[in-house]
Parts: sequence; structure tokens; C-alpha cells
Amino acid sequence: MIEGATPRQGAEIARLESAEPVRLPWQKVAFDVAVALAVLLLTSPLWLVVVVAELLDALLVPADRGAPFYTEVRISAGRPFRLVKFRILRASAITRIREDGAVPKAMENEPGNLTAVGRALKKTGLDELPQLLVILGGAMSLVGPRPKPPAEYEAERRAQGSERRTVIRAGLTGPAQLLKGTARTPADELLADLRYIDLVRHASGWRVLAEDVRLAWRTVLLMLRMTGE
Repeated sequence: MIEGATPRQGAEIARLESAEPVRLPWQKVAFDVAVALAVLLLTSPLWLVVVVAELLDALLVPADRGAPFYTEVRISAGRPFRLVKFRILRASAITRIREDGAVPKAMENEPGNLTAVGRALKKTGLDELPQLLVILGGAMSLVGPRPKPPAEYEAERRAQGSERRTVIRAGLTGPAQLLKGTARTPADELLADLRYIDLVRHASGWRVLAEDVRLAWRTVLLMLRMTGE
């Protein structure tokens, strides 16, 4: 039984869980490319502002020194890829992640780990912008399960036995990610992902596109709240 799952949730998880790879409809792929290109073009001046701010921050605050971008290995469709974000963590926190296996999200929530610019980027969600380049490269989708680090990915598979992160591309946003700020359990997150994957596997491409648009719009509204979630 998945941690926190009710008998009803357990039955639904058993019904939806499948190791069969998902074929993405062309509508979903086209939406990924169109949105990624459009947002990249619209935000290109902002990239320059962020990079300059990162460089100035590193110049003025010794503890904040480091490259403007941060890369990390994550898992998408069961395969490793390199995630790219604007750097929001201090070098000491990044060292702990890479050497001690610390959880990136946990490090972001610890006081003193964020750079001055990083605090603003995390609050607005703009640190995620470089992931649009990964989407254009085909390693990620706009909507899908969260791309987990390899250690978390393997621990989750051992604990839950779930194959959902092996059958579909990871997403910049997704149904499980949008549960942030609400009462949730691992079972809630698992079911949110499995229901979405089942939709992509069985529904028409246009129905999948409609769901992706809905989830993307909810993500925009969440970002406008600037809660850092």
C-alpha cells in the first residue's frame, strides 16, 4: 500500500499503474514547442536582466559568487538528462547537493542558502525559465510528472513501485506539481500523475491539448501569486 493511500486510492492506483510507454500525441508536442519558443522570445530581455543581476550579486556578495546558471542531472521517461535553471543557491548549498546528496528543494527552503537574486527568482518562479531550452531539446515536456534527481527517483521506485516516471517525459509543470500548498500525501501526488498519464495514453490528442492548456494556465496563475511554491 502506498503511504497515505486509502483503500479506494489503492484500488485506483492498481488500476491505472502501467509500465507501457506513452506515445505523445502530436498536438502535445506541438504545444510544447510553440509555448517554449513564444515564452523564450517574449522573455529574452528578462534573461539579460537576470544574468546581469546574478553577476552583480556575485561581485558584491562573496557568498553569492558562482555561475548564473545551475545544471543538475534529473530523470525524464526513465532516462537521465541535464536540467538547466538560473542559479538561486549559494555555492556552499550546491556543494552539499552534489557531494552529500542533499535534496535541492529542501536546500532552497533552508534560511541562508538562497542568493539575493535567488530569493526574487524563486518567489516569482523565473528561475525555471532555462528549462524551456530543455523542452525544445525534447528531454522534457511542458506538462508531465516532476523530473526527480536520480537518488530520489530510485528511492521512490523502491518505496512506491511506481513506473510513472519511466513511461512519459517529465514536465516543467503538471498535476502533481500544482498540488503545492495543499494538504497532500504521496498517494495524492501519485494519483494526480497516473490520472494524467492515463489521459495521455487513451484520450484524443485534442483532449490532451486542452488539459495541457488548462494546467499551464493554472501554473501561470500560481506564479502570479508570487508565493515561491
